[in-house]
Amino acid sequence: MIDIIMSRFLILMSLVVCISCAGDMEEQVDFLTTFDFESGDQRWQGGVSDYPVHYEDTIYFMMSTIKVDNSSFLDASSGLNVTGDNPHGDLFYYFNRKISGLEPNKRYKLDFEFLVYAQLLEKPEVLSSEELYLKVGAVNHEPGLEKIIWHNDIDYQILNVDKGELNSEGGQDMINVGSIKHFTGEIPEVVSGNTFDLNFERETNDKGELWLLIGVDSGIKSNLTFGLEALTVYYRER
Repeated sequence: MIDIIMSRFLILMSLVVCISCAGDMEEQVDFLTTFDFESGDQRWQGGVSDYPVHYEDTIYFMMSTIKVDNSSFLDASSGLNVTGDNPHGDLFYYFNRKISGLEPNKRYKLDFEFLVYAQLLEKPEVLSSEELYLKVGAVNHEPGLEKIIWHNDIDYQILNVDKGELNSEGGQDMINVGSIKHFTGEIPEVVSGNTFDLNFERETNDKGELWLLIGVDSGIKSNLTFGLEALTVYYRER
């Protein structure tokens, strides 16, 4: 409980830290975006990918502004969630948002600071053979689903983003932050973290735009909800 209190305090105070500290890290921040979803979805979109096309008549996913209220949280707070059934044991749950106002055709180092959670809806716990990896990143084109012929010559809907071919891998567009399976259950725990020790860079398009991405690559055969409670992103020109 103390860890959750401190994590929430730190991420909500990141703007103050960035402005008030004289360290090199804070001085190098050229742009900053922060989202707490208290006023709604703040133009974020959500979805799922990596599923067979024939699932489209039965797969269920949604995105909404919700009030989280259970024993794992300190108080009722706003967030976003996307829910999907995963009978084939390979589904990517994600959120994305366009960021404007950056320098055109400029390379930036991006650092992410986040509060997320994952909740099982059909079973009490994650099996030892199952995994759930958190990934973050950005691209300079609008993310979207595209149909490809994949395993066993079956048509799949995948995201036009390189997040790594395997659940446990990162890609050119998204990095693997690590597993959050031990925080996932019927009553989830908030997972806080950052990518300050990782190097992720991305170049904007000719309009000075990037699309932020955060999601989980799931090998859990269950109905799962992935939630985003807060996110701060730091941009440093390269």
